[in-house]
Amino acid sequence: MSSDQSGDQKPLMQPFSVLDPEEKKESTYNSSKFEGKCVDPRLMTFCITNFVINVGISQIAPFYPGLAADKAGLTYSQIGLVFSINPLGSILFSFVIGSFIQVWGRKKCLMIALVVQSSVQILFGCLNFMTDNKALFFSMSLISRFFQGMSRSVYSTVTFAYVPIFWPGEFQKKLAIMETMTALGLLFGPMIGSVLNYAFGYSIPFFVIAIFFLCAEIPTYTQLPPDSTMKSFEKKKKLPIGKAFTSIKVIVTIMNVMSITAGYTYFNPFFVNHMQSFGLSENVAAFILTIPAIFYIGMVNIIPKIGKHVKKTFMMSLALVVCFSGNMLEAPFWGEGNTLASVIIGLILVGVSQSFSMIPSIPQISEFLAPVVTDPQFKNNLTDMASALFIMSMGCGSLVGPLLGGSVYDGFGGNVNLTGSPPQELIDQEREAFRGAMICLGLWQLIAATLFFFFGDGYKGWSDCCRTLSTGQQPPQDEGQQLTKPLNDDTSDDVMSDNDTLSSEASVGNDNDLLQGPPKKTITIRKEAL
Repeated sequence: MSSDQSGDQKPLMQPFSVLDPEEKKESTYNSSKFEGKCVDPRLMTFCITNFVINVGISQIAPFYPGLAADKAGLTYSQIGLVFSINPLGSILFSFVIGSFIQVWGRKKCLMIALVVQSSVQILFGCLNFMTDNKALFFSMSLISRFFQGMSRSVYSTVTFAYVPIFWPGEFQKKLAIMETMTALGLLFGPMIGSVLNYAFGYSIPFFVIAIFFLCAEIPTYTQLPPDSTMKSFEKKKKLPIGKAFTSIKVIVTIMNVMSITAGYTYFNPFFVNHMQSFGLSENVAAFILTIPAIFYIGMVNIIPKIGKHVKKTFMMSLALVVCFSGNMLEAPFWGEGNTLASVIIGLILVGVSQSFSMIPSIPQISEFLAPVVTDPQFKNNLTDMASALFIMSMGCGSLVGPLLGGSVYDGFGGNVNLTGSPPQELIDQEREAFRGAMICLGLWQLIAATLFFFFGDGYKGWSDCCRTLSTGQQPPQDEGQQLTKPLNDDTSDDVMSDNDTLSSEASVGNDNDLLQGPPKKTITIRKEAL
């Protein structure tokens, strides 16, 4: 039996620790106090705040374009830029957020992000007082949305990284719950914003959300553990995010998520204008815009069950096919048939495609990162990197989507005023512009689907699925197929684990960090005793 550096002997069954000796004196975080509770306050904090963040992002879709175009005089290309600048902030900050997490700590990053979110909501709520000055209105819109995107990137990346740490055996289930709250925020955002704007005026929706973010600081501070209690937390460790872009598989997976996200955000700047070609009001258009989120919610809890039978690459490849089909139905490329019914059916398919891509994305990116990030010191940080890349991918789609969509829509002549009783020639002109813009989106998605099929192992997923249908036999799961499958770190040889009674403290779930203290039902055997 060996002794530690101070010369004291350790008992045979003392839990193995990956902390350095000098760190062992730090207080530990006891997660057992949350066990057995009907509602985990940590999960509740994440879910509610995630919901409100997405409400704050999506609530402007029904009424901001009208304010910007009719009162401030912005074009749809400029409105598209305002929508896009939010994810631009997410993209730019996603390249460094992993390092900020390691240097500042997860908890501090979350609290700073909430303060920034509150500030930019207040600024955006004051835009209706700036409509007389187009330059001021446009610049303040860009600034507030940019910093909103930066802080959202921080909050989303950190909370996604917390999931496998707090719930290593329920990673997939908890992620599905948080994704559901994301969709609910996107779903109810336009409706909540439209109702509050109609009842109380433009500023109230933003001020209400700003107050919520300030109040959310309390549960964030009280319910989350100090970063000093995180086992593999090391300050000043720089994550090698750049290495991810040396893998063609990671790149085409990013393009997949980006294209799927763009399938929903592409038409945000001009969707209300298109609905007016059917004689619908802004409030009705806001409801129709929630259709993809409704079906996303319906599918997000079914996807984990489907994922037990097919590869993640198959689901992500299928997502692009479904999204392409939906976008083409919204504006049929064959000319005739651009009806309200075709728009609704297309939006349903877009919502379904979102779930097929978003749920498997983080574990799939983690799997593709494993052969690229070979340095042992980063082996426990793959989920941090995958979360950052996932948020960056969604940010890219949200950036390029409305920016390209608004520009193409303007280029095809869609910048027409359809309020009141417009002449039929203007309606036809707008619908042709909408069709042309959506065909351009479809071409983009076809390219992304082809690249993922050949270079992202999409063909393997399809071949296994076809083999299963023809033979009726379940194909062997690929590495990391189950989202809760352990990704062992460099201490895995120091323990023996059994599915029911034995598990490794240093190898629980596909996570990046672990909490101090042995998990429940864990028996750890010192290597020297063997």
